[in-house]
Amino acid sequence: FWLKRAKRLIATFPPGHLAADSSAKMAAALAAKKQEWTACLAKSGGFPGKCEKFEKELRGASKAAGVECCIDETIALMKCTQGGNRANGCASAFLAMRECNRAGGRQLVAEGAGYAPAPGKMGLFTAQGASLAQSAPPARSLEGMTEFGQEYAKSMGIAPGEVRF
Repeated sequence: FWLKRAKRLIATFPPGHLAADSSAKMAAALAAKKQEWTACLAKSGGFPGKCEKFEKELRGASKAAGVECCIDETIALMKCTQGGNRANGCASAFLAMRECNRAGGRQLVAEGAGYAPAPGKMGLFTAQGASLAQSAPPARSLEGMTEFGQEYAKSMGIAPGEVRF
């Protein structure tokens, strides 16, 4: 996806333009750095610190190209899934990774305990959808999920104990 962003940037320059050639080289170098880092992560046994050299090189190339490579999100997700926090599902890490990898840029950003539409992305959401995005997920316990389910059913006009299919 990040390579697609770089290619879109290159496509804005006329053919033969010096900036297009330079951008193509930069995109190729960034792709190579990303591939090296990804290969290292695959062999790291879930410990991204083993790939610090490749990470630093990719960060530099990413910053120079102005392309988001989701480095922080990747590391946070790997640490979450390897640590004790994975019992909580790593939802925020997965969501951050998904939003970082969107071709059109992030649509949701963390805001307090919940999420809100990203700046300039409000048009993608209905008024009701935006309020849902700003809510926080229920506590990951039977009581928390039951309480959330009851409140949600009530908001849909379903009385407690009533079943609808």
